[in-house]
Amino acid sequence: QDLAFDEKGNSHSKGFDFGEKFSGEENIDKLKVPAYAGKGEVLTHIAWNDYRIKLEYLFACNSKEVKFYNATEGGARINFTEELSFKECCEKLLTKEKPKFELPKSLTKNRSDKLLVKFKEKIQKDQDNAKRFLNDALALKQILENILSKDFLLPLEFLEKVYQNIENFNHNLDTDEFIQDEVLRGAFAYRGKMIADVLRLHIQDKASFISAYIKAYYEWLLYFIEKLEQKYESLLKV
Repeated sequence: QDLAFDEKGNSHSKGFDFGEKFSGEENIDKLKVPAYAGKGEVLTHIAWNDYRIKLEYLFACNSKEVKFYNATEGGARINFTEELSFKECCEKLLTKEKPKFELPKSLTKNRSDKLLVKFKEKIQKDQDNAKRFLNDALALKQILENILSKDFLLPLEFLEKVYQNIENFNHNLDTDEFIQDEVLRGAFAYRGKMIADVLRLHIQDKASFISAYIKAYYEWLLYFIEKLEQKYESLLKV
């Protein structure tokens, strides 16, 4: 995956399990970025772009110890890499015969049972975390819906308490290892974009600013709940 849509608008190559136009990416905000080999610009979305930025940070921090190659031959340009075709990478790097590794020994039944128990405990913990955050998100959604249903501006003191509840929820999300994984990372980039849109309005009145913030956060929360429900359902199938 080269972190960009192709000329036909496909998000993935032909034969991708979820289809060439993966529906999970249709509603994510899109933007243009420099293309591979400096050939103009390509269309990407904020989740891919967030991943690209994190890759560039990783590459920049380790550029003295490791040389990174981008062999995608298209898509978004990734800085701190050398752009070579896949064929050129093979010819340049695959110069030694692959060593023959010994097959690992089979696990004993006792060892297998212990690993299975640990795996089940981890899955159960992840299911509990997903359910807890989902319940909290749905509760916050209900509160925000009640506020947004009013056709008048609510008192500032009340709005400040709601704003603090949102910040407390954000803090729990931002500090939880389960939530901060690859599956949901794109959702947090989208949250940052939604909040930035409100800040760019430069609303001076505090009550009006919090009301606009709540509206934007509610829209993001719907998206986040959808993604979290998908993750929870996948955990239940394990």
